[in-house]
This record gives sequence, C-alpha cells and structure tokens, in this order.
Amino acid sequence: MTTSETKTWGFLHPECHGRNALMFFSWDLARTIEEQFTLHASAPIDIRVYEAQKAVNRLLNQYVQIQANPKAFEGQSITLHIEHDESEPDKSVLALHTTAHLEQLILEVQEEQANQRIN
Repeated sequence: MTTSETKTWGFLHPECHGRNALMFFSWDLARTIEEQFTLHASAPIDIRVYEAQKAVNRLLNQYVQIQANPKAFEGQSITLHIEHDESEPDKSVLALHTTAHLEQLILEVQEEQANQRIN
C-alpha cells in the first residue's frame, strides 16, 4: 500500500457501495477514532471521547449521504463510551455500542473477508 492509498478515506473509494461499503466503513471508523484520540491526546479522556463521538457521527452521516448502502447505514448509530474493568480499576477501555443491525452486517462482512484470506 502506498502512502497516498493510506491517506484516502474509504467513503471516497469508487467501490464504496453495497456490501463493500461495510468493510470501508469499518476501516474508516477505526481511523476516525484513532485520529481523534491522537489529535486530542493532551485533553482529558472525556473530551477525547466527545471529539471522537462527533467525528464518528460525521462519518456515519457521510456514508448515509453518499448512499453507500442505505439499508445498512440509515437510522443506525454508534455510541462511544469508556468502560472500566472491575478487575483492573486503573484500566479503561473505549467501548463502541453499535445498533444491532449495523453491527451484524459489519461482522458478516468481516467474516467473509477472513474466509477469503484463508481460502
């Protein structure tokens, strides 16, 4: 992968439609969260989560606007929050709560991708 390819967002890819859009979305989602946490690294955790949430909302809206896969993205949501591990109180983890429909579709596409790599 070249540097220019890593800078391109999935929603800009010409093949970002239908089931392909779900894989592009999962890549863009990870990138969006990572970029926001890096950009706001010096801010308190609640601010980083808040900024990441705004960016995730914009990303989801972008996929709706380009009609990448209307049945997959319209009316769906992803909510970010921090969860604390009871066994390790000093550790916190960013949790994504995705609407069941969108989560199921993403998991199906990821499983298909994993199976293609194996075969």
